[in-house]
Amino acid sequence: MTTLKVALQLYTLRDYDQEDFAAKLRKVSEAGYDGVEFAGFADIPAEEMKAILDKTGLKAMGSHTRMEELLDHLDEVIAYNQVIGSSYIVIPYYKIESMEDVHSLIAIVKEMGPKIRAAGMDLLYHNHYHEFMNEFGDQPILEMLREATTEAELNFEIDMFWTTHADREPVEVMDRFGSRCKTVHVKDMVNKEDKEMTEVGTGILDLKGIIDKAKSSGYEWVVVEQDRIKIDGYESVKVSLDHVKAML
Repeated sequence: MTTLKVALQLYTLRDYDQEDFAAKLRKVSEAGYDGVEFAGFADIPAEEMKAILDKTGLKAMGSHTRMEELLDHLDEVIAYNQVIGSSYIVIPYYKIESMEDVHSLIAIVKEMGPKIRAAGMDLLYHNHYHEFMNEFGDQPILEMLREATTEAELNFEIDMFWTTHADREPVEVMDRFGSRCKTVHVKDMVNKEDKEMTEVGTGILDLKGIIDKAKSSGYEWVVVEQDRIKIDGYESVKVSLDHVKAML
């Protein structure tokens, strides 16, 4: 068992990007989060970002980084994440419409992943709905990625909402991916009919099962994310965090 920490994926609060970034992180800290998963750095230099994190008491769990940025500026991405103390660099999305796209992604991560691992971090792939499907092969895309790569090349951040959207059981998927799943996005769904997002703990997600599995598997982090919010964003992330922490 491990002491599980909770991070917020900052994409959740993208509607507040116009406010002072340090103030936003301070509010996340005040809500009770242990850390954050970045989705961009607001043009703030790494040393300054690290100072902001230190002042707020937040840890940099990791960062979602567009594939274009990884391909064109990998050394800079690695250096920035090292300074702020990230554990993970995450591919947030990759468009896959053919076996050629699958093979292209596999080739990319096989080259990129070991460089990131050598720098003291892991490369993760964050799924959406389409990776559980495969209209051009015998296996789900996510399984193909897992089987074609090693733990030194690629690991996974399984998104619980999109797993449920694809009619998969989140805890079973976590179990199937074993040590290759390093963390999860706990993102809730009102019901399977409408597939509408809601605050964590207020929908159909088996939150207790997911948290128990994360703890027993030795995860360091779980990540709260909500793409679409109908209430105040800061209220939303506090509601989600309170429900997660009640399960810790």
